[in-house]
Amino acid sequence: MAETGDPARYLILCVDRDDDLGSKARVQTPVTGREAVLAAATKLALADPEEADSNAIFSAVKKLDELKRQGKDCEVAVVCGDTDRGFEADRTVSREVEAVLKTGRFDGIVFISDGGDDEQVIPVLQGLRPIVSVQRVAVKHSQTVEETYQVLGRYLRVLVFDPHYSRWSLGVPGLILIIAGILIISHLVFEAYLVTLLILGGAFIIRGFSIDRTVAGLLRRGPYGYIRLFSMGMSVLIILVGAFTGNGVMLRQDPSDVARVASNPEELLSVGAKLAGFFISGSLVLVWAGVGVYSTGALLSHLARDSIRWRRDGLVLLMLAISYIPVLTFSEYLISGTAESSYSLISVVLVALAVVFLLTTALYPRIRTRSSVEPV
Repeated sequence: MAETGDPARYLILCVDRDDDLGSKARVQTPVTGREAVLAAATKLALADPEEADSNAIFSAVKKLDELKRQGKDCEVAVVCGDTDRGFEADRTVSREVEAVLKTGRFDGIVFISDGGDDEQVIPVLQGLRPIVSVQRVAVKHSQTVEETYQVLGRYLRVLVFDPHYSRWSLGVPGLILIIAGILIISHLVFEAYLVTLLILGGAFIIRGFSIDRTVAGLLRRGPYGYIRLFSMGMSVLIILVGAFTGNGVMLRQDPSDVARVASNPEELLSVGAKLAGFFISGSLVLVWAGVGVYSTGALLSHLARDSIRWRRDGLVLLMLAISYIPVLTFSEYLISGTAESSYSLISVVLVALAVVFLLTTALYPRIRTRSSVEPV
């Protein structure tokens, strides 16, 4: 039995913001009236059975029947926007809704939506008539899928158009594709794979350790940052040369063990310590020099800025010098593996530990106290 009639009159409105109804089913909007709306939904469903908008339109017709059984005075209509969405779509929706509202008296809108993009027109509709109800239609998780696509679309737009991210998401792959393409055309397929791995590895290291942000921060400091940046670059080069030198020493001193490991990697367990000893002894001077160059650059930068932190940099250089002999003795122990070398290693480590203890207890408290009272 129908309830007492409500004097208010409602427009049950379904909005197809991206104009699937027009582009797929060739239906001109606005569409008003139960039979016309039902026919439009049927055409869209036949044109694209997987289209969620057709289910929303059928739901609008169902809502019309429900409200009429309750004694409500209402009408159903479908309006469309534009395939490009955005401003043009919202303006088209507003124009079509105004045309529908002129056909009769409507006190409020019952908005039927399949979620996601269509609900962005709610502010437009509220400027025309009050929205008394919103019904969201989700068919086989179409709402979740659509919202997921929207989130992915936003992230993709950020990756493409934001310069902070596009240099990594587009710039690095573009560089790889160009260089790899040139090498492949030159019949250098192996080199193309190698360059690709090197560029990807370099990009991961730079972004993973925030090297780009560190360099940008140093450049913003002016001449003092240039000192740090120069010392950093030179230290990396010296350390790389040290690594190549250590590898060369290892190959010259013990080529037979290197050949054993190359032919059978399991041999690394038996001769790995000896090879590591040759590598360390051959690269130690340059590696320590590279670290020293970086620490010296930090010291000079703090001295130029009249910062108290130069004392800490000096302490780092001192620790670096003290640790040189123990590391060298350790490499000799790895090479020989004799009891005498182990005794020498223990003795050197204990002496170095005593020196470090004296220095830290005597100097570090003063440095820390002064740094807390003097400007950095």
